[in-house]
Amino acid sequence: MSVQYEGERPQRSWTVRIFRFVVFSSLVVGVIGLVTGLIAYGVFAQEIPNFDSIEDYRPKLVTQMYDQSGQVIGEIYNERRVVVPYEGLPPRLVQAFLASEDDRFFEHSGIDYWGIVRAAWANLKAGRVVQGGSTITQQVAKSLIISEEGYKAGSAKKLSRKIKEAILARRLEKKLSKQDILTLYLNQIFLGNQAYGVQSAAEYYFRKDVAELNVAEIALLAGLPQAPSRYSPFLHPKRAKERREYVLRRMLEEGIITETELLEAKELPILVHYAPNVSREVTPYFTEHVRRELFDRFDRKQVLEGGLQVHTTVDVERYRAAEDSVYENLRMVDKRQGYRGPLARLPSAASQKEFIEAYNEELRHLGRYAKLEDGELYVGMITKVDRKSNNIAVKIGPHDAILPLATMRWARSVDPQVWFERGLLDDIPKRRTEDGKRVKAFEKGDLLLVRTTTMEAVKKDRYAYPYIKSIPSDAGQLVALEQEPNLETALLSVHSESGYVLAMIGGYAFDRSEFNRALQSCRQPGSSFKPIVYSAALALNGWTASTKVLDAPVAFDDPEAQRRWKPSNFNVKFMGEVTLRTALQNSMNIPAIRVLDAVGLNEAITYAKRLGITTELRPELGLALGASCVTMGDLANVYQLFANYGRRVPRRFITRVVDRDGKVLFDDGWYGDPWSGVDLKIERALRETETEPEQVIEEQVGFLTVKLMRNVVLGGTGTGAQRIGVPVAGKTGTTNDSFDAWFVGFTTEITTAAWVGYDDYVIPMGRYEQGGRAALPVWVDYMKSAVKKKTDEFEPPEDIVFVRIDPKTGMRARPDTVGSVREAYRKGSEPEEFVAKAGEARPDEFFMLDN
Repeated sequence: MSVQYEGERPQRSWTVRIFRFVVFSSLVVGVIGLVTGLIAYGVFAQEIPNFDSIEDYRPKLVTQMYDQSGQVIGEIYNERRVVVPYEGLPPRLVQAFLASEDDRFFEHSGIDYWGIVRAAWANLKAGRVVQGGSTITQQVAKSLIISEEGYKAGSAKKLSRKIKEAILARRLEKKLSKQDILTLYLNQIFLGNQAYGVQSAAEYYFRKDVAELNVAEIALLAGLPQAPSRYSPFLHPKRAKERREYVLRRMLEEGIITETELLEAKELPILVHYAPNVSREVTPYFTEHVRRELFDRFDRKQVLEGGLQVHTTVDVERYRAAEDSVYENLRMVDKRQGYRGPLARLPSAASQKEFIEAYNEELRHLGRYAKLEDGELYVGMITKVDRKSNNIAVKIGPHDAILPLATMRWARSVDPQVWFERGLLDDIPKRRTEDGKRVKAFEKGDLLLVRTTTMEAVKKDRYAYPYIKSIPSDAGQLVALEQEPNLETALLSVHSESGYVLAMIGGYAFDRSEFNRALQSCRQPGSSFKPIVYSAALALNGWTASTKVLDAPVAFDDPEAQRRWKPSNFNVKFMGEVTLRTALQNSMNIPAIRVLDAVGLNEAITYAKRLGITTELRPELGLALGASCVTMGDLANVYQLFANYGRRVPRRFITRVVDRDGKVLFDDGWYGDPWSGVDLKIERALRETETEPEQVIEEQVGFLTVKLMRNVVLGGTGTGAQRIGVPVAGKTGTTNDSFDAWFVGFTTEITTAAWVGYDDYVIPMGRYEQGGRAALPVWVDYMKSAVKKKTDEFEPPEDIVFVRIDPKTGMRARPDTVGSVREAYRKGSEPEEFVAKAGEARPDEFFMLDN
């Protein structure tokens, strides 16, 4: 029995105490949680994208580069996306994604609790993930956060990321309409194959606009958001097909398609394409240079995500002509160097069988298994060498072909000292030299690079014609022996008046080497440097085309090196006194050295720098022969300056850059650009008048230099350039041992430089591979396509007169002078003396002046 004394409080029940403690603790925890939640919301809300309307959607877009006509030549992006408004989305596509991803989209407010339960039950029954619990709104929120923060941070399995997603999902549902959220979703989601959004996916997977997709294609895309890699039609075609069928069933259940449409779609094969790399496929060397220039000129993020429209100077049609010319001519030059042997040798029957099976699969993948395409390259395996008939039997996958001697006469052993035509094969060789050893030239199991051909094509080959009789009448498929060139090349073509770069090839193949030899390589120019020296003589010494130079043996002593240099002409002949005109026309070495000596080394170097040469030029007389290296870009700039009669026009790659909102960020286009509108032409013309173009040398000197190079084409080392059918001025160039071969020339419209050679200086080209034989054909074949219209002769500026002269003496010609030519002079500098008549010591006073 307990006794309660006065003043004592009654004892409380322990249950009451516990209850009060729990209530108090809950209140404290609730307050702390509320405060923490508010703080977290305040912190995380600042870190997520803000959307008050659909206009606030500023996704990462593709920066696209265009050629002159508006054709896409390249893309730069972090996310490859093309935004389509809701009105541009096919209703069936929208319905398919809703059926597949969120059929209660219009019923929930961002989070679908019933959908979460349903997905969990479906996944539990299937034993794997077949449905997702996230709503479309949640997927949009997640995608936007990933796009903002990057994939690693935006997809991290952290509470903070889930909070951000929840906040953003709720904000989207509150601020945007359901239609707007669908627009965000279908433009934002990643669908694999480098595609973000349905338009980009339609273009990449199916080469179609999203509005052109059929039911099967729509279903394939609608099945991808859950796991683009897992359901990739490239990596997992079986899973992709199963997922497509799931979407088709859901579309049927929702009444989107009929049973007939489902059955038809199920039967269609999955035909998809890998994402194209347009930057490497259309004008790769040019596009890569423009990409670098954009990063130099603009903020990196702006280029990668800003959706810039970059208009450039390149002409795709001319670029392709340049590629074709480079490809065809380089293969021909490379063949003249000799045959380097098979791609590989398969000595055992097992390895041969394994190769045939693997190549069969490759041909199936390329769609060429059933039939060989004419004129295409293949890898063939030798199955028999018949030296009696001079034919080689070749297996190309499942196809049999004949490689006759007539299509492989070029396949002599590599020897730079032997003239190509002297080494042509008269029968299939039994031995060839390989690293100092004698090995079989062709034997069973050799893998060869071959090109399919026809009897008609073989008959057109003058080297093959005498051996056509040895080809059996029932030979079937004929092939010609090929080899991948070891040689490299470069071509740079510029519109002279505007400075627009029309085409730029930096090598034989961009996939083989991204090194741009047109701008980055420094090579010896050989005789293509001589016009600079001769122009210096015209400008600094006041010489003319009639000025005499001695062509005779000469020696120069170098005390420091303690050696003597004895230069010689290419043909090892000397002609005595020759005119400046004749010396350049025939690319004579001794006169060029004497001209440089007369001008002065330092003066000539300064002059060359003034014209546009930026590389180091060594102060030595060999400079006249191109002993110091230059870049093709510099040399083309100098020749372009000559073509413009001394006026410098900056080289242009980019004409205009516009941002996603239509704001012009940069404009450097030419006022005469035929692809520009009238208003833009006027704007550019007004801008041109504000800056006077730099006149580097006098117009008259520029024209007289052009006239000297015109003579090179009319009767010198560059006569092959006449084949393009319009007036051309230019100069060939060949270095010692033919390591470099050049031709640089121009019409009244276009300046183009072409180079052929090896990247290193280990093995030279054949001793007969001069600029006129190796590089000039590249130039000619390109220019035949590049020159769009017939042009007249180069128009002389003021104070230029034309006089008919005797080219041997440089003196005025008489009416009966045999072989007289019309030459240009600055007024007042034309020759006054007449060439003597036969038997006369002095000419009379008759002359003929031709203005």
